[in-house]
Amino acid sequence: MSNIVNFVTATYIDAEIAEYEGHPLINALPAINSPEKTAELVRRTPIICPEEVALPAYIRRHAMLRIMDRFLFPTKAHLQLEQTISSMIRQGYLSRNIKDKTYQETLNRTADFKQNAKRNAGNEALVSSVIGCSGAGKSTAVEAILADYEQVIIHPTYQHVQLVWLKVECPHNASVKSLCINFFRAFDTALDNNNLYEKTYVKARSNAEFLLGDFAKVAALHSIGLLVIDEIQHLERSTAEASDTILKFFVQLTNTIKLPILFVGTPKAYELFSPTMRSARRASQFGSINWSRFNTTNNTGKGSEWDRFFTRLWSLQWFKLTQPLTDEIKNLFWDYSQGIAHVAVTLFYLCQTRAITVGRELINKDLIDTVFNDELHMIRPMIRALQSGQQKAIDDFGDLEIPRAALIQTDAVYSDDEEVTNTEATDKDDLTKLQQLTNMLEQMGIGEDIAPAVAEQAVSELPHGNLFELIAHINNLKEKKLSKLKKKKPKPVKLIPAYIENDLRLMMSSKGETYKTMKNEGVIINIFDYL
Repeated sequence: MSNIVNFVTATYIDAEIAEYEGHPLINALPAINSPEKTAELVRRTPIICPEEVALPAYIRRHAMLRIMDRFLFPTKAHLQLEQTISSMIRQGYLSRNIKDKTYQETLNRTADFKQNAKRNAGNEALVSSVIGCSGAGKSTAVEAILADYEQVIIHPTYQHVQLVWLKVECPHNASVKSLCINFFRAFDTALDNNNLYEKTYVKARSNAEFLLGDFAKVAALHSIGLLVIDEIQHLERSTAEASDTILKFFVQLTNTIKLPILFVGTPKAYELFSPTMRSARRASQFGSINWSRFNTTNNTGKGSEWDRFFTRLWSLQWFKLTQPLTDEIKNLFWDYSQGIAHVAVTLFYLCQTRAITVGRELINKDLIDTVFNDELHMIRPMIRALQSGQQKAIDDFGDLEIPRAALIQTDAVYSDDEEVTNTEATDKDDLTKLQQLTNMLEQMGIGEDIAPAVAEQAVSELPHGNLFELIAHINNLKEKKLSKLKKKKPKPVKLIPAYIENDLRLMMSSKGETYKTMKNEGVIINIFDYL
């Protein structure tokens, strides 16, 4: 590694809880974020310089590009994602302590990685998923949260190079070898080691199975805290054999070296995870976040998450005279974007550039109609499908909508200064939450007879918890707690044998005289008497 001096040297902070004490890999991480800190961390607001407003239109267009790549508005989904990432990294490190023998034990387990190929991930697997429609901002949110962590940390005392996170995109051809190549390239980029790992492990005739094992060894060597697999829906394009091989490998990683994995993808990923309950559980051991477009219920009302999002977006104007926001405009943008954040941002940028180009700095219905039809015509069929509300039309576009059976509504978002949550749930809300939780548990493979009891117990123990917190709570329950909820098996009844006259069972002798007894009773005859 040529540029090790460029990486951050570990600075250890006091552990927040007892479990994290004495774990250098955990203690070198930043402090656990509060909700307010998370909102501050995620929020991105482009700067508009007053002097730029007076610039010619062709120059102002360049400044407006900040809207496209420097605007991010935090929602409750961002909070859930940050909590998930923070918890997964730390929990994954608990059993990988470079300070004691557990680190060497982890390395030893990877020596014969193939041997563990059929092992189940079990309850300790730290796997989660973020599934949402294309353009909803999933990948951007993940990157914004990961940016809070130094990717590489040097531990001189332990002569160890820690890789806190690694983000890899699933290849379009979804082959095992291509995925492995992406793994090693991501390693080399993060460690700035002149493609050392790709040169070492990737050869023209490299076997895919051995490549997976090599990746596991390198991952264990550098103590990866979180592996992010983006665009996981690409696996759908692979053969059933290749897809199953990769999914089993991910399960191996979580089981053998306790490596947490976060899948990020579009709703097509549900087709990948749902063939069996076992594979569905692989994607939700640590809770699954449905990153849907802005909620369609009360979407344009004052104080809704769409209202907060679009109000902030609308303030980013390079007009000479700032145009006030009206309900008509807000509703029009909703209609043309259908709550997809990226579409709304793009449409707003294009409307603003069109307005200053034609010399009439005003965004109205006619302009919005024109811009949408002229410049966003490629996505019109998808938007029309969402506008129709017909599931059949929506299903024609696999990346648009999360399946209704898997949908979890998240209605609250952050305001500028506070977290908007409702901790005082009504009885009706509790009932809905209980039903949703029960349905989710059944989807995770918990039987219909057990799921209601598990859900009820979780809600009673965590009455103010949201669905995400309840699922995490249930996943941490010991197996013995779940077993108490199962129906007791009936005790076997000991049968008393009934004997008949000359019963052969009574003629059996433990003293080796069975033959003599059976002959005396006439059961055994002398064949010569009949010749």
